[in-house]
Amino acid sequence: MTIEGFRSAVAGASPAALLPDRSQARAASLTGDITVLDILDLGSDAKGRPAAVAVVRVAGRDLIAPGVVADGVFHRDPGVASLLVPGTRGAFEVELIGSGVPTADAVPLDVDQSNDSVVIGDVMVKWQLDAAVSPAPDRLRALVGSGTVPELRAIVTWTHPDGARCTVLTAAEALPDAEDGWTWAVEQVRAHARGDDVDALTPFALIGSMTARMHAALSRTGGAVWGRDDIARLHTECCERLAEAADTVGGPEGERLRARKARIRHVLDGLLDVDETPVIDIHGDLHVGQVLRSPRAEGDSVLAFVDFDGNPLLSAEERCARQPAARDVAGMLASIDHVARVVNHHTPDLDPERARAWIPVAQREFLDAYRAELDARGCAGLLDERLLPAMMVDQELREYRYAVQYLPHWTYVPDAVITDLLPDDATEQES
Repeated sequence: MTIEGFRSAVAGASPAALLPDRSQARAASLTGDITVLDILDLGSDAKGRPAAVAVVRVAGRDLIAPGVVADGVFHRDPGVASLLVPGTRGAFEVELIGSGVPTADAVPLDVDQSNDSVVIGDVMVKWQLDAAVSPAPDRLRALVGSGTVPELRAIVTWTHPDGARCTVLTAAEALPDAEDGWTWAVEQVRAHARGDDVDALTPFALIGSMTARMHAALSRTGGAVWGRDDIARLHTECCERLAEAADTVGGPEGERLRARKARIRHVLDGLLDVDETPVIDIHGDLHVGQVLRSPRAEGDSVLAFVDFDGNPLLSAEERCARQPAARDVAGMLASIDHVARVVNHHTPDLDPERARAWIPVAQREFLDAYRAELDARGCAGLLDERLLPAMMVDQELREYRYAVQYLPHWTYVPDAVITDLLPDDATEQES
Protein backbone atom coordinates (compact mmCIF):
# COMPACT_ATOMS: atom_id res chain seq x y z
CA MET A 1 0.00 0.00 0.00
CA THR A 2 1.26 3.48 -0.85
CA ILE A 3 1.27 6.32 1.62
CA GLU A 4 -1.68 7.74 -0.30
CA GLY A 5 -3.56 4.53 0.41
CA PHE A 6 -2.79 4.98 4.10
CA ARG A 7 -4.00 8.57 3.87
CA SER A 8 -7.29 7.43 2.33
CA ALA A 9 -7.81 4.81 5.03
CA VAL A 10 -7.30 7.39 7.78
CA ALA A 11 -9.56 9.94 6.10
CA GLY A 12 -12.28 7.31 5.80
CA ALA A 13 -12.01 6.10 9.40
CA SER A 14 -14.55 6.84 12.09
CA PRO A 15 -13.47 9.42 14.70
CA ALA A 16 -13.61 6.67 17.34
CA ALA A 17 -10.94 4.71 15.44
CA LEU A 18 -8.54 7.64 15.85
CA LEU A 19 -8.69 7.54 19.67
CA PRO A 20 -7.41 5.00 22.21
CA ASP A 21 -9.99 2.77 23.88
CA ARG A 22 -9.94 4.73 27.14
CA SER A 23 -10.80 7.98 25.30
CA GLN A 24 -13.84 6.76 23.40
CA ALA A 25 -16.14 9.09 25.32
CA ARG A 26 -14.50 11.98 23.46
CA ALA A 27 -15.39 10.55 20.06
CA ALA A 28 -18.95 11.89 20.24
CA SER A 29 -17.63 15.45 20.01
CA LEU A 30 -15.57 14.70 16.90
CA THR A 31 -18.09 15.41 14.19
CA GLY A 32 -17.46 16.36 10.58
CA ASP A 33 -14.92 15.34 7.96
CA ILE A 34 -11.44 14.07 8.79
CA THR A 35 -8.64 15.96 7.05
CA VAL A 36 -5.20 14.37 7.00
CA LEU A 37 -2.63 17.11 7.61
CA ASP A 38 0.52 14.99 7.49
CA ILE A 39 1.81 11.43 7.71
CA LEU A 40 5.07 9.96 9.01
CA ASP A 41 5.59 6.75 7.05
CA LEU A 42 6.98 3.96 9.26
CA GLY A 43 7.06 1.19 6.65
CA SER A 44 5.44 -2.10 7.66
CA ASP A 45 4.97 -3.83 10.99
CA ALA A 46 5.88 -7.46 11.76
CA LYS A 47 2.63 -8.61 10.13
CA GLY A 48 3.39 -6.74 6.93
CA ARG A 49 0.75 -4.08 7.55
CA PRO A 50 1.49 -0.49 6.49
CA ALA A 51 2.31 1.57 9.57
CA ALA A 52 2.45 5.33 10.04
CA VAL A 53 1.68 8.27 12.31
CA ALA A 54 -1.05 10.54 11.00
CA VAL A 55 -1.84 14.07 12.10
CA VAL A 56 -5.49 14.73 11.33
CA ARG A 57 -7.89 17.61 11.80
CA VAL A 58 -11.45 16.92 12.88
CA ALA A 59 -13.91 19.18 14.66
CA GLY A 60 -11.24 21.87 14.99
CA ARG A 61 -8.77 19.57 16.75
CA ASP A 62 -5.43 18.34 15.42
CA LEU A 63 -5.15 14.74 16.59
CA ILE A 64 -2.22 12.34 16.53
CA ALA A 65 -3.15 8.89 15.30
CA PRO A 66 -0.42 6.20 15.21
CA GLY A 67 -1.54 2.99 13.62
CA VAL A 68 -1.67 0.42 10.88
CA VAL A 69 -3.95 -0.35 7.92
CA ALA A 70 -5.33 -3.85 7.43
CA ASP A 71 -7.62 -4.67 4.49
CA GLY A 72 -8.01 -0.97 3.80
CA VAL A 73 -9.14 -0.14 7.37
CA PHE A 74 -7.17 2.05 9.79
CA HIS A 75 -6.50 0.67 13.28
CA ARG A 76 -4.94 2.78 16.03
CA ASP A 77 -1.81 1.02 17.31
CA PRO A 78 0.57 2.83 19.71
CA GLY A 79 2.99 -0.08 19.28
CA VAL A 80 4.19 1.40 15.97
CA ALA A 81 6.60 3.42 18.15
CA SER A 82 8.90 0.39 17.77
CA LEU A 83 9.26 1.23 14.07
CA LEU A 84 10.60 4.76 14.58
CA VAL A 85 13.91 5.58 12.88
CA PRO A 86 15.90 8.72 13.67
CA GLY A 87 16.01 11.70 11.36
CA THR A 88 14.02 14.57 9.90
CA ARG A 89 11.32 13.58 7.44
CA GLY A 90 9.30 16.48 6.19
CA ALA A 91 7.74 18.24 9.16
CA PHE A 92 8.51 15.33 11.51
CA GLU A 93 11.68 15.02 13.57
CA VAL A 94 12.51 11.73 15.29
CA GLU A 95 15.20 11.55 17.99
CA LEU A 96 16.22 8.18 19.37
CA ILE A 97 18.41 8.13 22.46
CA GLY A 98 20.32 5.07 23.59
CA SER A 99 18.60 1.91 22.44
CA GLY A 100 15.40 3.70 21.45
CA VAL A 101 12.08 1.84 21.59
CA PRO A 102 12.29 -1.98 21.49
CA THR A 103 10.13 -4.31 19.43
CA ALA A 104 7.51 -5.71 21.80
CA ASP A 105 3.78 -5.69 22.45
CA ALA A 106 2.32 -2.39 23.64
CA VAL A 107 0.71 -2.75 27.06
CA PRO A 108 -1.73 0.08 27.88
CA LEU A 109 -1.75 1.73 31.29
CA ASP A 110 -5.03 1.50 33.18
CA VAL A 111 -4.82 4.97 34.72
CA ASP A 112 -6.56 8.29 34.17
CA GLN A 113 -4.51 10.25 31.66
CA SER A 114 -4.89 12.95 29.03
CA ASN A 115 -2.61 11.11 26.61
CA ASP A 116 -2.09 7.55 25.35
CA SER A 117 0.64 5.94 27.45
CA VAL A 118 1.78 2.39 26.89
CA VAL A 119 4.70 0.23 27.98
CA ILE A 120 6.70 -1.35 25.17
CA GLY A 121 9.33 -3.70 26.54
CA ASP A 122 11.36 -1.65 29.00
CA VAL A 123 10.16 1.72 27.67
CA MET A 124 7.24 3.93 28.64
CA VAL A 125 5.87 5.58 25.49
CA LYS A 126 3.56 8.57 25.73
CA TRP A 127 1.65 9.53 22.60
CA GLN A 128 0.00 12.94 22.79
CA LEU A 129 -3.65 12.86 21.77
CA ASP A 130 -3.57 16.40 20.39
CA ALA A 131 -0.77 17.87 18.34
CA ALA A 132 0.15 20.82 20.54
CA VAL A 133 3.17 22.77 21.68
CA SER A 134 4.59 21.32 24.89
CA PRO A 135 7.62 22.18 27.05
CA ALA A 136 8.33 18.47 27.63
CA PRO A 137 10.93 17.76 24.91
CA ASP A 138 13.26 20.63 25.78
CA ARG A 139 12.96 20.05 29.52
CA LEU A 140 13.53 16.32 29.27
CA ARG A 141 16.65 16.91 27.17
CA ALA A 142 17.95 19.36 29.78
CA LEU A 143 17.45 16.77 32.54
CA VAL A 144 19.40 13.94 30.93
CA GLY A 145 21.97 12.78 33.48
CA SER A 146 20.43 14.74 36.36
CA GLY A 147 19.19 11.64 38.15
CA THR A 148 15.70 13.11 38.46
CA VAL A 149 13.86 11.55 35.49
CA PRO A 150 13.75 8.13 33.83
CA GLU A 151 16.32 7.68 31.07
CA LEU A 152 15.11 9.36 27.87
CA ARG A 153 14.67 7.07 24.86
CA ALA A 154 12.80 8.97 22.14
CA ILE A 155 11.22 12.27 21.17
CA VAL A 156 9.05 12.90 18.11
CA THR A 157 7.91 16.38 17.10
CA TRP A 158 5.90 17.75 14.20
CA THR A 159 6.08 21.31 12.91
CA HIS A 160 2.66 22.74 12.16
CA PRO A 161 2.25 24.74 8.93
CA ASP A 162 2.04 27.87 11.10
CA GLY A 163 5.54 27.12 12.45
CA ALA A 164 4.56 25.79 15.87
CA ARG A 165 6.63 22.77 16.92
CA CYS A 166 4.21 20.25 18.38
CA THR A 167 5.01 17.25 20.55
CA VAL A 168 3.96 13.90 19.11
CA LEU A 169 5.68 11.39 21.40
CA THR A 170 8.07 11.15 24.31
CA ALA A 171 9.50 7.87 25.55
CA ALA A 172 11.64 7.01 28.54
CA GLU A 173 12.83 4.02 30.50
CA ALA A 174 9.92 2.27 32.24
CA LEU A 175 10.37 1.88 35.97
CA PRO A 176 9.30 -1.65 36.96
CA ASP A 177 6.37 -1.90 39.39
CA ALA A 178 6.33 1.87 39.73
CA GLU A 179 3.58 3.64 41.68
CA ASP A 180 2.79 7.33 41.59
CA GLY A 181 2.68 9.39 44.75
CA TRP A 182 -1.09 9.35 45.07
CA THR A 183 -0.62 5.64 45.79
CA TRP A 184 2.70 5.21 47.59
CA ALA A 185 2.70 8.49 49.55
CA VAL A 186 -0.91 8.10 50.69
CA GLU A 187 -0.24 4.53 51.81
CA GLN A 188 2.90 5.58 53.69
CA VAL A 189 1.26 8.49 55.49
CA ARG A 190 -1.77 6.36 56.31
CA ALA A 191 0.53 3.77 57.88
CA HIS A 192 2.29 6.52 59.84
CA ALA A 193 -1.05 7.89 61.06
CA ARG A 194 -1.97 4.42 62.25
CA GLY A 195 1.18 4.25 64.33
CA ASP A 196 3.06 1.76 62.14
CA ASP A 197 6.86 1.85 62.17
CA VAL A 198 7.34 3.53 58.78
CA ASP A 199 9.54 6.39 57.60
CA ALA A 200 7.08 8.95 56.26
CA LEU A 201 9.61 11.80 56.12
CA THR A 202 12.77 10.68 54.30
CA PRO A 203 11.02 10.29 50.91
CA PHE A 204 9.99 13.95 51.03
CA ALA A 205 13.49 15.07 51.90
CA LEU A 206 14.66 13.09 48.87
CA ILE A 207 12.02 14.79 46.73
CA GLY A 208 13.26 18.15 48.00
CA SER A 209 16.81 17.31 46.95
CA MET A 210 15.58 16.02 43.58
CA THR A 211 13.58 19.20 42.97
CA ALA A 212 16.68 21.29 43.58
CA ARG A 213 18.75 19.14 41.20
CA MET A 214 16.00 19.49 38.60
CA HIS A 215 15.91 23.27 38.94
CA ALA A 216 19.71 23.53 38.83
CA ALA A 217 19.78 21.51 35.61
CA LEU A 218 16.93 23.47 34.02
CA SER A 219 18.55 26.78 34.97
CA ARG A 220 21.55 25.89 32.82
CA THR A 221 19.40 26.27 29.70
CA GLY A 222 18.98 29.94 30.52
CA GLY A 223 16.93 32.23 32.70
CA ALA A 224 15.51 35.71 32.99
CA VAL A 225 14.28 38.17 35.59
CA TRP A 226 10.72 39.29 36.16
CA GLY A 227 10.31 42.95 37.01
CA ARG A 228 7.46 44.78 38.69
CA ASP A 229 5.21 44.61 35.63
CA ASP A 230 5.58 40.83 35.42
CA ILE A 231 4.91 40.40 39.13
CA ALA A 232 1.91 42.71 38.90
CA ARG A 233 0.58 40.51 36.11
CA LEU A 234 1.06 37.44 38.31
CA HIS A 235 -0.77 39.21 41.14
CA THR A 236 -3.67 40.06 38.83
CA GLU A 237 -3.93 36.45 37.63
CA CYS A 238 -3.99 35.18 41.23
CA CYS A 239 -6.69 37.67 42.19
CA GLU A 240 -8.74 36.66 39.17
CA ARG A 241 -8.51 33.02 40.26
CA LEU A 242 -9.69 34.07 43.73
CA ALA A 243 -12.69 35.91 42.26
CA GLU A 244 -13.50 32.95 40.02
CA ALA A 245 -13.32 30.48 42.89
CA ALA A 246 -15.47 32.67 45.12
CA ASP A 247 -18.07 32.88 42.35
CA THR A 248 -18.11 29.22 41.32
CA VAL A 249 -17.50 27.05 44.39
CA GLY A 250 -20.83 26.08 45.90
CA GLY A 251 -22.10 24.57 49.12
CA PRO A 252 -20.48 24.96 52.53
CA GLU A 253 -17.04 24.90 50.89
CA GLY A 254 -17.94 28.01 48.90
CA GLU A 255 -19.28 29.73 52.00
CA ARG A 256 -16.06 29.06 53.89
CA LEU A 257 -14.00 30.30 50.96
CA ARG A 258 -15.98 33.53 50.61
CA ALA A 259 -15.71 34.15 54.35
CA ARG A 260 -11.91 34.16 53.91
CA LYS A 261 -11.76 36.08 50.65
CA ALA A 262 -10.34 39.27 52.14
CA ARG A 263 -7.63 37.41 54.06
CA ILE A 264 -6.67 35.40 50.98
CA ARG A 265 -6.42 38.63 49.03
CA HIS A 266 -4.13 40.03 51.74
CA VAL A 267 -1.77 37.06 51.28
CA LEU A 268 -1.80 37.53 47.51
CA ASP A 269 -1.05 41.23 47.93
CA GLY A 270 2.29 40.23 49.41
CA LEU A 271 3.45 39.71 45.82
CA LEU A 272 3.37 43.47 45.31
CA ASP A 273 6.24 43.86 47.77
CA VAL A 274 8.53 41.99 45.36
CA ASP A 275 10.37 44.20 42.87
CA GLU A 276 12.06 41.48 40.81
CA THR A 277 12.55 37.73 40.85
CA PRO A 278 14.45 35.14 38.77
CA VAL A 279 12.57 32.83 36.40
CA ILE A 280 13.71 29.58 34.76
CA ASP A 281 12.22 26.59 32.99
CA ILE A 282 10.38 24.56 35.62
CA HIS A 283 8.30 21.39 35.80
CA GLY A 284 5.12 23.45 35.89
CA ASP A 285 2.76 20.89 37.41
CA LEU A 286 4.79 19.43 40.25
CA HIS A 287 2.93 17.36 42.84
CA VAL A 288 3.31 13.94 44.43
CA GLY A 289 1.40 12.30 41.58
CA GLN A 290 4.32 13.19 39.32
CA VAL A 291 6.78 11.28 41.52
CA LEU A 292 7.10 7.63 40.61
CA ARG A 293 8.57 5.19 43.11
CA SER A 294 10.01 1.92 41.85
CA PRO A 295 11.33 -0.82 44.17
CA ARG A 296 14.85 -2.16 43.65
CA ALA A 297 16.30 -5.57 44.33
CA GLU A 298 18.47 -4.09 47.08
CA GLY A 299 15.34 -3.45 49.11
CA ASP A 300 15.23 0.31 48.67
CA SER A 301 13.48 2.26 45.91
CA VAL A 302 14.18 4.85 43.24
CA LEU A 303 12.17 8.05 42.76
CA ALA A 304 11.72 9.88 39.46
CA PHE A 305 9.77 12.86 38.16
CA VAL A 306 7.47 12.44 35.15
CA ASP A 307 5.02 14.45 33.01
CA PHE A 308 6.72 17.65 31.91
CA ASP A 309 3.85 18.90 29.74
CA GLY A 310 2.99 21.57 32.32
CA ASN A 311 -0.28 22.55 33.95
CA PRO A 312 -3.10 21.31 31.66
CA LEU A 313 -5.31 24.25 32.71
CA LEU A 314 -2.90 26.72 31.10
CA SER A 315 -2.36 27.68 27.48
CA ALA A 316 0.61 26.25 25.57
CA GLU A 317 2.33 29.63 25.72
CA GLU A 318 1.92 29.80 29.49
CA ARG A 319 3.13 26.22 29.99
CA CYS A 320 6.28 26.87 27.98
CA ALA A 321 7.09 30.20 29.63
CA ARG A 322 9.78 30.50 32.28
CA GLN A 323 8.44 30.89 35.80
CA PRO A 324 9.77 31.31 39.33
CA ALA A 325 11.17 28.14 40.88
CA ALA A 326 8.81 28.93 43.77
CA ARG A 327 5.91 27.73 41.60
CA ASP A 328 7.20 24.14 41.65
CA VAL A 329 8.18 24.39 45.31
CA ALA A 330 4.74 25.69 46.28
CA GLY A 331 3.09 22.96 44.23
CA MET A 332 4.98 20.22 46.04
CA LEU A 333 4.49 21.79 49.47
CA ALA A 334 0.76 21.98 48.76
CA SER A 335 0.57 18.38 47.57
CA ILE A 336 2.33 17.17 50.74
CA ASP A 337 -0.56 18.81 52.58
CA HIS A 338 -3.03 17.22 50.16
CA VAL A 339 -1.70 13.73 50.86
CA ALA A 340 -2.69 14.07 54.51
CA ARG A 341 -6.13 15.41 53.55
CA VAL A 342 -6.69 12.41 51.28
CA VAL A 343 -5.62 10.04 54.04
CA ASN A 344 -8.04 11.56 56.54
CA HIS A 345 -10.90 11.77 54.06
CA HIS A 346 -10.64 8.15 53.00
CA THR A 347 -9.73 6.67 56.40
CA PRO A 348 -12.44 7.89 58.77
CA ASP A 349 -11.37 5.53 61.57
CA LEU A 350 -8.07 7.38 62.00
CA ASP A 351 -7.40 10.19 64.43
CA PRO A 352 -7.09 13.05 61.89
CA GLU A 353 -4.61 14.93 64.07
CA ARG A 354 -1.81 12.42 63.38
CA ALA A 355 -1.83 13.10 59.65
CA ARG A 356 -2.38 16.82 60.15
CA ALA A 357 0.57 17.02 62.52
CA TRP A 358 2.71 15.26 59.90
CA ILE A 359 2.08 18.00 57.31
CA PRO A 360 4.38 20.81 58.57
CA VAL A 361 7.13 18.35 59.51
CA ALA A 362 7.16 16.77 56.04
CA GLN A 363 6.98 20.20 54.39
CA ARG A 364 9.98 21.32 56.45
CA GLU A 365 11.93 18.18 55.49
CA PHE A 366 11.22 18.87 51.81
CA LEU A 367 12.12 22.55 51.99
CA ASP A 368 15.26 22.10 54.09
CA ALA A 369 16.59 19.46 51.68
CA TYR A 370 15.69 21.65 48.70
CA ARG A 371 17.52 24.66 50.11
CA ALA A 372 20.59 22.61 51.05
CA GLU A 373 20.89 21.03 47.60
CA LEU A 374 20.44 24.35 45.80
CA ASP A 375 23.11 25.90 47.99
CA ALA A 376 25.49 23.00 47.39
CA ARG A 377 25.11 23.56 43.65
CA GLY A 378 25.68 27.30 43.89
CA CYS A 379 22.08 28.03 42.90
CA ALA A 380 20.57 29.30 46.14
CA GLY A 381 19.32 32.44 44.38
CA LEU A 382 16.88 30.47 42.24
CA LEU A 383 14.30 30.27 45.04
CA ASP A 384 12.62 33.54 45.98
CA GLU A 385 10.93 32.61 49.24
CA ARG A 386 8.99 35.87 49.30
CA LEU A 387 6.71 34.32 46.66
CA LEU A 388 5.89 31.13 48.57
CA PRO A 389 2.96 32.30 50.76
CA ALA A 390 1.05 33.74 47.81
CA MET A 391 1.89 30.86 45.49
CA MET A 392 0.80 28.27 48.04
CA VAL A 393 -2.55 30.02 48.43
CA ASP A 394 -2.79 30.37 44.65
CA GLN A 395 -2.19 26.64 44.31
CA GLU A 396 -5.33 26.01 46.36
CA LEU A 397 -7.25 28.42 44.11
CA ARG A 398 -6.08 26.32 41.16
CA GLU A 399 -7.31 23.22 43.00
CA TYR A 400 -10.75 24.81 43.37
CA ARG A 401 -10.78 25.50 39.63
CA TYR A 402 -9.80 21.92 38.84
CA ALA A 403 -12.54 20.63 41.14
CA VAL A 404 -15.22 22.85 39.59
CA GLN A 405 -14.25 21.97 36.02
CA TYR A 406 -13.34 18.30 36.30
CA LEU A 407 -13.74 16.67 39.72
CA PRO A 408 -16.27 18.28 42.09
CA HIS A 409 -15.49 15.75 44.80
CA TRP A 410 -11.93 17.14 45.06
CA THR A 411 -13.24 20.40 46.56
CA TYR A 412 -12.78 18.95 50.04
CA VAL A 413 -8.98 19.17 49.62
CA PRO A 414 -8.49 22.93 49.06
CA ASP A 415 -11.35 23.55 51.49
CA ALA A 416 -9.50 21.67 54.25
CA VAL A 417 -6.22 23.46 53.49
CA ILE A 418 -7.69 26.97 53.36
CA THR A 419 -9.81 26.55 56.49
CA ASP A 420 -6.78 25.26 58.42
CA LEU A 421 -4.54 28.00 57.04
CA LEU A 422 -7.07 30.73 57.82
CA PRO A 423 -9.17 29.63 60.83
CA ASP A 424 -12.62 31.08 61.41
CA ASP A 425 -12.63 34.79 62.12
CA ALA A 426 -16.00 36.02 63.27
CA THR A 427 -15.00 39.63 62.69
CA GLU A 428 -14.46 39.23 58.99
CA GLN A 429 -17.28 40.06 56.62
CA GLU A 430 -17.72 38.60 53.15
CA SER A 431 -16.17 40.84 50.54
